[in-house]
Amino acid sequence: MSKTLYVGSTSRYAGKTLVTLALGHLLSQKNIAYSYFKPVGVSPQILNGRLIDEEALFIAQALGQEAPVEELCPVILTQDLIIRALRGTEQNLLQKVVSGHRHRLQSGHPVLASGSGGLYSGKFMGLSGLEVIRALGARVILVARYQGEDTLDEILRIREDLKDDLLGVVFNGLNAAEQEGFRELVVPYCLSQGFKILGIIPHDDLLAAVSVADLRDLLGAKLICCPEEEGQLIEHFLIGGMQVDKAISYFRQTPNFGVIVGGDRSDILLAAIETGARGLILTGGLYPHQIIISQAEEHRVPILVVPDDTYTAARRIDHLQQRIRLRHPQKIEKVFELGERYLDTAPIEDYLR
Repeated sequence: MSKTLYVGSTSRYAGKTLVTLALGHLLSQKNIAYSYFKPVGVSPQILNGRLIDEEALFIAQALGQEAPVEELCPVILTQDLIIRALRGTEQNLLQKVVSGHRHRLQSGHPVLASGSGGLYSGKFMGLSGLEVIRALGARVILVARYQGEDTLDEILRIREDLKDDLLGVVFNGLNAAEQEGFRELVVPYCLSQGFKILGIIPHDDLLAAVSVADLRDLLGAKLICCPEEEGQLIEHFLIGGMQVDKAISYFRQTPNFGVIVGGDRSDILLAAIETGARGLILTGGLYPHQIIISQAEEHRVPILVVPDDTYTAARRIDHLQQRIRLRHPQKIEKVFELGERYLDTAPIEDYLR
C-alpha cells in the first residue's frame, strides 16, 4: 500500500511550504515518484471559473506535478464555508479529504501532503492537522521555527499526540547568532527525548526578500516608475529619516536594499538611487520631484508611493517579511539548494521503501 508523508508545523508561517518544496525536489532527484496533495487549503482563488487553492497550485507547478487542479486540494476554506461550518450546515469535510487522498493514491505512488496553519488549526471544523493525519494514516515531518523553550514544549506536546507517527523534526529559519547555542544545547536535548532531527535550515535573506510587485499589491501602493522591474527582490529595508551623509554610509553597507522615506526627501532619494537601491517606498502619499523620477528611470529603480506614514509602512513591511512568499524563481532555486544542503532524507527514504 502506498504511504503518505504529511508536512505539518508547530505554528503558522513556520516553513511548511519551504520544506514541502525542498523535500519534493529531493525525492525527484532520487527518482522516487510521488503525488502531491494539500488536504485543506486556505488560499482560495477563482481560476477559469473554478475555486482552487492558490498555494496548492503553486507547489504542484514548482515541483512539476501534473494533475488536474481540482484534485490537488479537496477542501478549500472560504469565508462562506467557515460560516456554514459554524452553523453546523457543512458536514463531512474530513470525509472529503479522505476521498481526495484516496484518489491521489490511485497513482500507486507515495503521497506528499502539506498542511495548513499549525497542527491544531481547524479543530473547530474537524479538520485539524492532527485529525487529518490520523484519517490519512500519514507519517509526519514537523517543521518548527525555534523561538526558545516554548517551541520545545510544543514539539513535545505534538509528539505525545502523534506518538510513532512523528517521523522527525525540521528546524527552520535559525539565525546565525543562535546556531552555536542551538547545536550545543537544543540538539542534544532533542536527541535525548528520542525524536529525530531531519534538518536545521538557517535563515536566508533571499527567502525573506519581498518583490516590488508584492509590495505594491499588499501595501496598496502605486508604482510610478520602472514597472518592468516589479519582479525585483528587496532583502533589507532601511528607513531614510537620517542625515544624508549617514544614510549613504548605511546604504553602502547594505546589500539589495530598499528605502522607506517621505517623497519630499529628495536628498535621501538621490543618495539611495546612486548607491544601488533596489526600490524606493515613498510614504505619506507624497510624490517625488521629476528629477528623482528621471534618475530612477535611468538607474532602473522602481518607485512605490504608499498612503501610509513611514512608521506604519515599515511595520507592514516587517509583517509581510514574516509571511515569506516563495513564489519567485530565485526563491524556488534557493529553497532547492537549502534542501540539498540541510535536509536529511535517509529516514524518509527508509519509510517510503
